[in-house]
Amino acid sequence: MNGEEQLKKIYEKIEEERQNYKGPHCCMTMHYGLLSDKKILDYSQRYREYGINIPNSTTTMAIDYCMFCGKKLPESLRIKWFDILEQEYELERPITGDKKKVPAEFLTNEWWKKRKL
Repeated sequence: MNGEEQLKKIYEKIEEERQNYKGPHCCMTMHYGLLSDKKILDYSQRYREYGINIPNSTTTMAIDYCMFCGKKLPESLRIKWFDILEQEYELERPITGDKKKVPAEFLTNEWWKKRKL
């Protein structure tokens, strides 16, 4: 087998893996992009929110569609997170003043999975 044939086999294997991907994200490329050391992409389990990290900043720009496969990403639950904490737990400032009162389930994806959102 020559080098060109080997390369073709490798590409075919990668394409098969992409098509069979059943991971937690929309596609294998997004999955590995989130694992990258470059930290360009971000996923917040707490808010079920995908985004692009802005260089030289602490800001993340939320995205609605995957830049790799084009699939619509799940709706961000950021606003719902704040609303539930305010309505059910009477926490007006869960990120700052009331931070210590935030139930542990709200620090991960447990809160929205439990509520089947």
